[in-house]
Amino acid sequence: MSFDHRRPAVREVDSGPAVRAPSHAERCRTLASQSRSATLSTMAREPPGFPYGSLVAVAVDDVGRPLLLLSELAEHTGNLHADSKASVLLTEPLGAHDQPLALGRVTILGPCAKVAPAQCAGVREAFLSQQPSAAYYVDFDDFGFYRIEPTALRYVGGFGRMSWVTADAYRDAEPDPLAAVASAIVKQMNEEHAVALLACTRALAGVADVASVTMTAVDRYGFEIAAATSNGPRAVRIAFDVAVTTADDVRRSMVMLTGRARPPSSA
Repeated sequence: MSFDHRRPAVREVDSGPAVRAPSHAERCRTLASQSRSATLSTMAREPPGFPYGSLVAVAVDDVGRPLLLLSELAEHTGNLHADSKASVLLTEPLGAHDQPLALGRVTILGPCAKVAPAQCAGVREAFLSQQPSAAYYVDFDDFGFYRIEPTALRYVGGFGRMSWVTADAYRDAEPDPLAAVASAIVKQMNEEHAVALLACTRALAGVADVASVTMTAVDRYGFEIAAATSNGPRAVRIAFDVAVTTADDVRRSMVMLTGRARPPSSA
């Protein structure tokens, strides 16, 4: 699903201390679970010592480790045989925004090694479930599976949202259950429920001088709003009462929040 909205250049979301949001580790796992291509960086053999970047298809396993299906004839594969140090850069789809530098992205760093034969069957299944078109070449003699063991991760969620994430935190985090339907929810809310979003922003986020709003993201814990105010653009976050897992959960939560934001007028 493609995004039909554009996020403005606002800084870190003004969520307040009581509004729960995904951790950066959770955001990394969510981004990795949705990525199907990556920039693989290896240490070049020629010229030596320089980072060598190449575009590769990527999948992730059940603990978020990047899985690659590489040709032994490729330059990056030869680089890995000489030096296993590598990283992959995963980004949000370019269509998510009109400002590329505001895209979410994560760089996963760690050694990249060929998968042991005893583990190839499970890796093959995981890779093909996310990269079905690879079935055409997965069994070619010169291709093999490689896996990156994350050592550290650098997360950048746009302007003003960034941090280093530990490998343990990343492994223990879970992808957001709404990731596959989030763009459709955002599109529907902006097209059909703009008045409700405006009411929630004014009453629940306390932004009284807001003229217009756009929902920019939704996740299990709540949603984010780009608000146009008399003092310029402002980003706010509004939490759901409880964590949600489905689009129906979001609908019910939004009904409750809207009812609170627009209580029935007294007789």
